Amino acid sequence: MSWIRFFRKRHWDEERARELQTYLEIETAENIAKGMSAEEARTAAHLKLGNPALVREEIYRMNSFGFLETLWQDIRYGARMLRKNPGFTTIAVLTLALGIGANTAIFSMVDWLLFQKLPVEDPNSLTFLSFNRAGLTPNDTQFSFPEYQQLTEECGPQFNGMVAVAFSGTGQTGPDGMTFQGKTQSVQALFATGNFFSFLGLKPSLGRFFRPDEGTTSAPDPVAVLSWGYWMSRFQGNPEIVGKSAAINGHLVTIIGIAPKGFVGPTPALHMQTYLPLNMMVVDAGIPNDFLVKGTTRQLYIFARLKRGTTPEKVKPALDTAALHLLAQYPRPDETPTGMRANPLRPPGLITYEGVNPLVRTAAMFFMLGILILLLACVNVANLLLVRATSRQSEMAVRSALGAARRRLIRQSLTESILLSLLGCCGGIVTGLMATRLLNSIHFPGSFPLSFSFGFDWLVFGGALAVALLSSLIAGIAPALQSSRADINHGLRDSGRSLTSRKQRLRNVMVAIQVAGSLTLLIIAGLFARSLQIAQHADLGFDPHELTNLAVDSNQIGYSQVKTETFYKDLLERSRALPGVQSASLAAVIPMGDTSIGGEIVIPEIQPVKGQPHPSALYNAVSTEYFQTLRIPLLRGRDIKERDNANAPHVAVINQAMADKYWPHQYPVGREFSVPEDLKHPIQVIGVARNIRLVDPYSPIDSAYFVPLAQRYFPTVTLQVRSANMEITRQLLPLVESLAPGMPTSAMTMTESLNGVNGLFLFRLGATLTAILGGLGLVLAAVGVYGVMSYSVSQRTHEIGIRMALGAQRGQILSLVGRQGLLVVIAGLGIGLPLAFGIGMLIRDFLIGIGAADPITYTFVSLLLAAVAMAACFIPAQRATRVDPTLALRNE
Repeated sequence: MSWIRFFRKRHWDEERARELQTYLEIETAENIAKGMSAEEARTAAHLKLGNPALVREEIYRMNSFGFLETLWQDIRYGARMLRKNPGFTTIAVLTLALGIGANTAIFSMVDWLLFQKLPVEDPNSLTFLSFNRAGLTPNDTQFSFPEYQQLTEECGPQFNGMVAVAFSGTGQTGPDGMTFQGKTQSVQALFATGNFFSFLGLKPSLGRFFRPDEGTTSAPDPVAVLSWGYWMSRFQGNPEIVGKSAAINGHLVTIIGIAPKGFVGPTPALHMQTYLPLNMMVVDAGIPNDFLVKGTTRQLYIFARLKRGTTPEKVKPALDTAALHLLAQYPRPDETPTGMRANPLRPPGLITYEGVNPLVRTAAMFFMLGILILLLACVNVANLLLVRATSRQSEMAVRSALGAARRRLIRQSLTESILLSLLGCCGGIVTGLMATRLLNSIHFPGSFPLSFSFGFDWLVFGGALAVALLSSLIAGIAPALQSSRADINHGLRDSGRSLTSRKQRLRNVMVAIQVAGSLTLLIIAGLFARSLQIAQHADLGFDPHELTNLAVDSNQIGYSQVKTETFYKDLLERSRALPGVQSASLAAVIPMGDTSIGGEIVIPEIQPVKGQPHPSALYNAVSTEYFQTLRIPLLRGRDIKERDNANAPHVAVINQAMADKYWPHQYPVGREFSVPEDLKHPIQVIGVARNIRLVDPYSPIDSAYFVPLAQRYFPTVTLQVRSANMEITRQLLPLVESLAPGMPTSAMTMTESLNGVNGLFLFRLGATLTAILGGLGLVLAAVGVYGVMSYSVSQRTHEIGIRMALGAQRGQILSLVGRQGLLVVIAGLGIGLPLAFGIGMLIRDFLIGIGAADPITYTFVSLLLAAVAMAACFIPAQRATRVDPTLALRNE
């Protein structure tokens, strides 16, 4: 048959009916002509043709796809049945919507973390270069410009282009500042060679990009390209901004173009807001003017594009040879590299020393939890469908008696399940979109423009649709098989009122699975919550209360070192004089802030071993009263004084960890060390301070030392003020403006700072997300327990009535019903505890202060879930005690 006839089958049926009628009329007329009477002629014509209805049915069948025809009938019938049961449909759709919505949001996150490519030409061929080393060092992925030039010459033919980039803040501790029309704002900049945009295959939205010769000479090229997002947010998309002048850290530049929409740089988690030629790096404090010819200034990352059909393994021999030449011409003082490699630029554009994506385990964890939520939703819906299938036994028996095949009954049940899943998919997509927008709106505290970019694209939509269809099969297959087994005599006689033990056992197993899944989710959420609690109450080594941080950056408005030092001196003196200020100090970085500073040190008593990491330590440049302001106890020696200025011998206060590591069982005060960049000025240890958390709240305490700010210049510092007056910020901001008009500032309390990315932010985020998933699991488990127990009570009304008629007391009925629910809950706990422990072992690296088998978490969560489940059992049990024995027996 043809599709035209299928879609116009009514027209064809009517036409065939007219043809049959015409045939009968012609045949009758011919019979009359042969001498038959009219009645005999019509009878003979009908006998010759046969039953017209059967002929039409056969013609109709020939012009129809039987499967599609019956499928459409099943869809319409299923839709009518769902419309007739709005309560059941609403609960089932909402349950699936929650499960599918949670997975849609998680799919969006996993897609961005693992699969989303950069919006550039052929992103799969992008790599970044790094040395292979025996130990990890900060220079593992960083190169100097002369090294980049040599690599381009030696390995350029192996690739389809190479570029060098550097992120702003590499020479200091924060973003740059862009001044336009007298107003300065922090801006995240990327310095790049002139071929950067052509290398990525990008076209400007407006204006032009860098020329190939820009950025590679010692004379700075004062031009800038704005990102599309920054152009829209700060300049409201004004096209006339192209050609206008602005200032980067006080240095004039001309805005020449706008990057395409959607491109936020090579690392999408960190949004680049402006792009500058590589030689403009000199605007960053700490970058020497001769960095383009100095082989030891290693601040650059090198990206290379593989040729079609080439793999990182194929180019490794050429890179290894180039690495030997580089080391011969530009030796590195640390451990000897063993070669060089090209690492795939994995989503979302991460550059790591190992060349791997550290977010894979995070994505895998949330993916597992999302699948668990979906499984709970499917089991819940399957339970609802089982209950509904039992109540429809009479209907199925009638349909079987009328000739319906078992496979047709199964298909009808699965069709209703698929309709439910499609409705749940629609609700899930809406829920997922809302959850995705909520995740994208998360603000990362700190000075860097960090954000998520979870999107909802066709891959995510296809995943959500596949999940919906899979969930319909999972949720509907058991009820479909149950309903199709309906015994005709039993179904017609009992009208589906009886409850077989096999069906009840199946529902009990499903509820036990729900309890187990919910327990797992709640335990994971509890472990994260416990980690957050431990991190919040961890001994940081300093007192964060009543401490205000005011970040200032003189480099963003182009201050010289002399002018900066004068400004900071005045700021410190006048801050200390404010009413209510107990102490105030300056520091280059704050504990657990956006950045930390560290590097190698040279200790005369320790001879480096070839192939092993050299001595290293974190450091901070601080003013006087720093230890008093943060209330860090000095264990030995003295504090930093005013006399420790630029002309005095270089000194440092070290932490206890550094003393224990490099001078164990010795008196460290008076010892000396130096930094490779300044071997002429040894640093003398003048004191030992208590260990404090400098990087994060969970890593082992690193060796660290504190040098006077007067002896280690930093243009970006934080004024830290201890005062019981929580309105002190209102006094500090006008003070800064009076001393340095237009100076960018950022103020927050130390407690707020501790909630940053390197502080408690990720713990709070993990605890919040897992708590939401755990809450969903708890609700689904409670609904499942309540539904099964409620239906069980309704099916046992006759039995309960007999028991009460024979004298059973209220407490006995409660015990009878509650015992059934308790057994299901205990079974669920028995399944869930090992499952939770298994997943807990996978996420143990995300936890601090506790193990994957934390007894407090397991005990509390188990008791909580058992209490909620038993509460869900109590309502049907209470209803059972109110059964009227007379009515129950009469109804039966």
